[in-house]
Amino acid sequence: MLNLRGRAASVLRASRRVPPGVLRSCLLVAVMTVAGFAQTGADLESGAVLRVGAKLKCKCGCGQTMACQMPGGCALCKTNRTKIYQMQQAGMSDQQIMDRFVAENGPEIVVIPPGVGGVLGPYIALGLGLIAVLYTIRRYMAKKPALAGAAGAAPGEAIDPATLEQIEKDMAKFD
Repeated sequence: MLNLRGRAASVLRASRRVPPGVLRSCLLVAVMTVAGFAQTGADLESGAVLRVGAKLKCKCGCGQTMACQMPGGCALCKTNRTKIYQMQQAGMSDQQIMDRFVAENGPEIVVIPPGVGGVLGPYIALGLGLIAVLYTIRRYMAKKPALAGAAGAAPGEAIDPATLEQIEKDMAKFD
């Protein structure tokens, strides 16, 4: 306990030797640094930054764009969104920013949105599958033609006399 008091007292004595202007400057730098990070944190999620980020792939391997909102945040996306924000503040257009990223990382960084076939493909497959299922159900639900001579057969149709005689012989064996 005495050792802690002794250290605290030595720190206090050392701080008295530092001129007050230096302490104020250090405090001001610390406050401005925190304020600077707080300000850019909100700006990194702005619509303009996310609009450009949505056109660029993240290189961390997550398979998403730089506009991703991963829980915990992707450090690489945050760094690149900071670059995007700084370029926008410097007055660069969206195309100029994308060109800079392509020059630095190669053309594979650009996200290619799916065409009409890519968007409509799943819906077309779903529709064709539904048609196939309905066709199959309808085919199995169709009425089968009635057997000749069975109950409900068309009038005037008779059973073949030879078949009727064979049935009678087989039935006589069971008696």
